[in-house]
Amino acid sequence: MLVALCVGLFALPPSAGAHAHHSRPVLFTANSVAGTVTLIDARTLKKLGRINIIPDGDTPQDPAQAAIYPFLVKEEGVNYAQGIAISPNGRVLYVSRGYLGDVAAFRISTGKELWRLQTDSLRADHVALSPNGRRLFVSALTANKVQVIDTRTHEFIGSFPTGTWAHVDEFSPDGRFIYNGSLGNQLLPQGHDGKKQLTVANPWTLTVVRTFQFNAGVRPFVFTPSGRLMFIQLSFLNGFIEFNPHTGKRLRTVHLPISGPGRGVPPDQYPNDAAHHGIAISNGGRYICDAATISNYAALVKRPSLRMVAKIPVGDEPAEAETSLDGRYCFITSRGPKANTVSVISYRKRREVKRIRVGRHPQEEQEARLPSAVLRRGGFLPPH
Repeated sequence: MLVALCVGLFALPPSAGAHAHHSRPVLFTANSVAGTVTLIDARTLKKLGRINIIPDGDTPQDPAQAAIYPFLVKEEGVNYAQGIAISPNGRVLYVSRGYLGDVAAFRISTGKELWRLQTDSLRADHVALSPNGRRLFVSALTANKVQVIDTRTHEFIGSFPTGTWAHVDEFSPDGRFIYNGSLGNQLLPQGHDGKKQLTVANPWTLTVVRTFQFNAGVRPFVFTPSGRLMFIQLSFLNGFIEFNPHTGKRLRTVHLPISGPGRGVPPDQYPNDAAHHGIAISNGGRYICDAATISNYAALVKRPSLRMVAKIPVGDEPAEAETSLDGRYCFITSRGPKANTVSVISYRKRREVKRIRVGRHPQEEQEARLPSAVLRRGGFLPPH
């Protein structure tokens, strides 16, 4: 009974439903090179504006990070906005700021930076926010762990170990576990690049309850609504795998076509080793939306047959996929130099219905419901 009560308290946002009647759905898109987050009305598909997420400057605040920063920029380029999350009440934006190596929080209505924390990693990678908004999990990529922030006290409260180079973080649909996928050290040859695994941890005790090993880096992944299955993208794989998160069994591999600019590109030249990067599932679980990074398309794959039913051209180098809260769309960011766009894919029509230009190098995206009052105070909506 006590365990069930704890799960319920952790999973339910304290403000759930409080602003549902005076809010609107907003898609946040992190532009990693521009150092901004673009806000898009997810209903009208119109841009509302942007938030500057480097108001404190475009170099690290931490002296140790600042010392190595010129080398990071020379080798990898700038990355000011890696992962994003929005508080359940729609008032605070959290951003992991890539090679600045930190995590910062911003008041959406003013753009004011509320606080920042330096991670133990040279790169602050993906983030995940607990359903109740009280814990923020950030992948400390080069430290091979996930660090945990108490969003009320604004301090680190612990961590749990992962495989080598911690990457994507996702909660299970029931909120009981947090999953992390690790890439392996991409600076080392295969076979000597460390543990490429899914790490499953208890988000309250931060104990690792199980791990699953892979022979390639774990990229974005998504659960079915019931949580009984996962679909996982892996380094160098043009497609994804169907995976049972309870037994650890790899069930099926879906191979998707290589086309367009992807033809003739050897795997060792895939951007960041990612053939496909970005995967989402429709609200009812009928379709998987897969971003074919090297081939510049989005694939709609029907379940349970796992047959591709639509191959939809999108922008250059699609990077992430997100299903809209209302279930109508799959949003796909395209980060290539010829793109900087969000493609809006209709699940029903099986085609792109709009392409929205955003900032340079869009990658992570997150949709949330925001109080209209917050949007008005921020100048994103006209006053009454």
